[in-house]
Amino acid sequence: MSQPHQPGCACCTLPSLSMQLDALQHHNWTESLANLVRVAAERAKLALHQDAAIFHGGTIYTLQGGQPSRVEALGIAHGKVVSVGSLQQVETDMRAQPRAERIDLHGKTLLPGMIDPHMHILPSALYRNWINLSPFQGQVLRPGYNLDWVAEQLRGELASHGSHTASGAPRWLTGFGVDPSLMSPWKEPDSHFLDGISAEVPIFLINASGHLGYANSAAVKLAGLDPKENGVTTESNVAKVLAVIPGLAAPHLLGKVQEILNDAAANGITTLFDAGLGAGLGPLEITLVRAFAQSPLAPVRIGAALYGNPDWLQEQWLQTYQLNHNKHDDDRFSVRALKLIADGSNQGLTGYQSEDYCCSAEHRVPGVSPRGLFNFEPPITFAAQLQRALNAGWPVLVHANGDQALDYVLASFELALFDKTSEDGTLNPKLTLRSRIEHCSLLSDASIATMARLKLSPSFLIGHVGYWGQIFKTTILGRERAQMLDRCQSALQAGLRISLHSDHFVSPLGTLRMMEQAVTRVMEADPEQQPLNPAECLDRISALRAVTLDAAWQCHMDHIVGSLEPGKLADLAILEQDPLDPAVPAGSLRDIRVHQTWLAGKPVYHNPNTH
Repeated sequence: MSQPHQPGCACCTLPSLSMQLDALQHHNWTESLANLVRVAAERAKLALHQDAAIFHGGTIYTLQGGQPSRVEALGIAHGKVVSVGSLQQVETDMRAQPRAERIDLHGKTLLPGMIDPHMHILPSALYRNWINLSPFQGQVLRPGYNLDWVAEQLRGELASHGSHTASGAPRWLTGFGVDPSLMSPWKEPDSHFLDGISAEVPIFLINASGHLGYANSAAVKLAGLDPKENGVTTESNVAKVLAVIPGLAAPHLLGKVQEILNDAAANGITTLFDAGLGAGLGPLEITLVRAFAQSPLAPVRIGAALYGNPDWLQEQWLQTYQLNHNKHDDDRFSVRALKLIADGSNQGLTGYQSEDYCCSAEHRVPGVSPRGLFNFEPPITFAAQLQRALNAGWPVLVHANGDQALDYVLASFELALFDKTSEDGTLNPKLTLRSRIEHCSLLSDASIATMARLKLSPSFLIGHVGYWGQIFKTTILGRERAQMLDRCQSALQAGLRISLHSDHFVSPLGTLRMMEQAVTRVMEADPEQQPLNPAECLDRISALRAVTLDAAWQCHMDHIVGSLEPGKLADLAILEQDPLDPAVPAGSLRDIRVHQTWLAGKPVYHNPNTH
């Protein structure tokens, strides 16, 4: 199998981080991991004395059966839901818990804990050590985002920390999240621009897509790159630059992981699904994330799909791990699927399309065709990788952004699932694995119908509509093809279950923001704030299901989380306002404040600004 490039988005940049992560192999993790294991044991002891509580006095949605039905009260004990219904009924059911705390919601709204079904923990943590040059200010686009602003941040960092480290070595300036496609005008921060910041201090920036890097002349020289490329680097050259940046990955990594998990809890998220774990450090990466998840430090539970593009790595996972999707335990970490990456990112101009990008002449990516790229050559090798995992009984998450990539992926699923029924006439078990297409950006009617027939479901990076919709429509894809973007409503009408995700670090964590973008489809960079293809807008309950019950279903976790039903885990979020209330403007769902987040019956986040 050949992989000429690793395409552009957070999940696609994972292999590019491998050289950066190799540095971590040389650090002594024994003490850090031992501490995490120790606190995990302490948490296990505490779990024997979990509190019981009865919630009442507000709006409580259980999402049982996916419906927006409300109940008067909710009772929890020993980390699980005991009873839902009237206050009288819950009090009766909770008699075995005489010390249960009565919690008056005072009009607040209680929901199942929310789920981000596709993000990346370790890459996000690593880049938090870099200067944040992203187009996001919290949950909104940064006003005045352009190269002048990027230059200001870099100069400020240089002035604050100087050009040399304490040992006298040159200090590198490293930044992440740069997105020229959201700048006005769209212009790459090439070596000429970066040399204007400093020609002596080596500077390296990572594009928000993860596929591109930008180096000044000092960094180009240290990495041994061709100066004729003007500092714009793609995959192999990105890796060369990362390899010469000293002490790149190690500082404060565990603290940065903790920050990400805390950010998730502050957004009402109780489950994160890492869609590409093991791409950088292999088994050590899994050990690290598992230890974190199983310690009291983690305010969320973590599910994972293991990155399996290389044949040898996929085979290692299939031989090492056995999936059990039916356990009802309070698993804080679980491996539940395999991840394959078929193409790149549309905003990074590397998603594989059936036609040229509209802006390919002005903004062509070095070494990439005007239609992007497919990550398996020849494409039939992808079908072999897919079939191997499905035959082993593993659900597969397939990253596919461009419409041509999606056609290849669906054709591969057709081959893998050719025998639709078994000999006794029952449904082929491979059709029941809940495999899904990640991002699934450009969807035709024919693709939707094929996905329904093959029982595949889409998980949408809905920020493509909200944050990048305007640039897709005007510059990257064109008006007609942009209408195919994130067709949430059409997928639902075809009987597909859908989810919404952040692909963090590509877009910010924030399930309420994702709901808003799916409900309104407003293009936030559009001065007139027009919606992109409003026929694809979701109603609020569908959007809520897409970040709770349906997201849990896609992650093979709906039997334990995603709704509040007796026997399920007591993962819940308490909000200041009701996101399903029509009196709350659809365009302000992201502004609803999270009051508290509870994991397995215990509070893990309390907003200091709410009462």
